[in-house]
Parts: sequence; structure tokens; C-alpha cells
Amino acid sequence: MMSVTFGPFAFATVHLIFFIALVVAFGLAWILGRKYKVNATDSVFRILAVGLLFARISFVIRYFSDYASSPWQILNVRDGGFDLWAGVIAGVALAGYEIFKQRALFKPVAVSCLVAALAWTSMHGFYNHKYGNELFIPEVRVSTLDDRPVFLHRAFRGQPVVMNLWATWCPPCVREMPLLEDAQTRYPDVAIVTVNQGEDAQLVREFMLAQGLDITHTLLDPNSQLGTHIQSFALPTTLFFDANGMLIDTHVGEFSAARLNQAIRSIRRSSPVDASESLQDGE
Repeated sequence: MMSVTFGPFAFATVHLIFFIALVVAFGLAWILGRKYKVNATDSVFRILAVGLLFARISFVIRYFSDYASSPWQILNVRDGGFDLWAGVIAGVALAGYEIFKQRALFKPVAVSCLVAALAWTSMHGFYNHKYGNELFIPEVRVSTLDDRPVFLHRAFRGQPVVMNLWATWCPPCVREMPLLEDAQTRYPDVAIVTVNQGEDAQLVREFMLAQGLDITHTLLDPNSQLGTHIQSFALPTTLFFDANGMLIDTHVGEFSAARLNQAIRSIRRSSPVDASESLQDGE
């Protein structure tokens, strides 16, 4: 399951896993802090905050050129742009400093952070094994705007694929469309595929015309079979497949240009050498 809905709200499963790990960290810090009579929750909060901050800063620095046209997106942490190892290094460094200042923090802080990290790693690993690494381009039949059938698992063999599930009534979906159109130009060997969920051809044609958009692979899924197949009922949802058809990355919710380019470069690296050597845009 790639997303979970609570009433009108939808959350990516990976985000829920992260929040569960946070609850574990703070819960253990509070329990062990009481046991050892130290304020471990504040220390754990600072460690996590600094880790996330440095993970974000590292990502922004690496993809700074992608934020040039919309710098406010730097603050949009919902796009998922974080460098894990930069955050881990910063968090460990601050943990060492906190423990050096107050030795009594060693057990509460170390146990809380380690158990939370293990909880996140195990849940994330199970999720990737069950819903990620074993998922290939789905065997779902959709259609073009002129009602020609398209079998997704056959149509884009041998090339990396970005597959975006969207609808015209979804504001984040609409905001993403120009980024997908731009990616179509920047990465000509990558199939940029938009699969409309639950709407008819006339409505989608009128929308594309009104928005001035020209995305070659604009497909229709009137019964939302694709969303059901991948178990994501939140829009937009974007899937990133390598040239072998294997799912490499997913993104639930609106992405930034930097996050989109990061994921595309990832599927290009995972694709055969002869496919990646002909690319225009720099790594």
C-alpha cells in the first residue's frame, strides 16, 4: 500500500513509517529520561531536528539549480528531498556533543535513537520488499485520448518510465504538469507517462488545451485500475521505473523540480549503459 487515507486526508506510507519511528524515539526518551532522571526528550528532539535540517540542506545544495526558478520550494519539505547520510552524520555528531556535555544522557539518548532507527529501517525495508522491489510496470490496460488501447507493461519496454497518476480536479496534479512536460524535453529517452484517473477523453483534451500542455503519453484510466493495482488512492502519485520495468522510486503528493530530477537520474543510473549514454541533460 503506497498511501493511506484518513477521511479527506491522504498520506504516503513511507511518511507514516517515519512518524511511527519518531513516536518510538520520543516515547523511549521520555520513559528512559524518567528512569535516569534526565531530560532526554529535548536532546532527542534537537538531534532529530538537526539531522533533518542538514539532510535537507545537503539535498538543496546538490540540486540548487533546480530550485532557481522557484526558490520557495526549498521550504516545501513535503517534496521528500533529503539526503539520508548527511542527516545521519549531523545527528550522530550532535548526539556525541549532547552526551559529552551530560554523561547521564548516554543510555536514554543512545537507546532511543538506535531503537527508533532500527524500527524505521525494519519497517522501511519490509515496505520496500513487499511493495517496491518486487513491483514492475503493472499489467493494466489503459487507452489513448483517441481510444486506442495501451498495455502499460508492454508499451514502454526497454526505457526508463515516469508514470504519473493524476486528475484535472487535483490542484497539485495541475501544478506538476509543466514540470513533467519540461522533463519530456530534458530527458528524451525517458517515457513521461501521465495516466488520468477516472475522467473521460473530452475533459482531459479540453484541460490539456486550456493549460497549453503537450505531453506525448497522455493516457486514460477511466476506472482507476492503475491506482487500485498499486494500492495508492492519493493523487498525485508518481512511479519511477528503470528500463527493465522495475519500480525504483515512488512519490505520493506534489513533487518539486529537484525531487523529480533526482528520481529521473536514479532510474537512468539503474538502466542499461547504452540507454544512459545517449542522454542530453547532465548528471
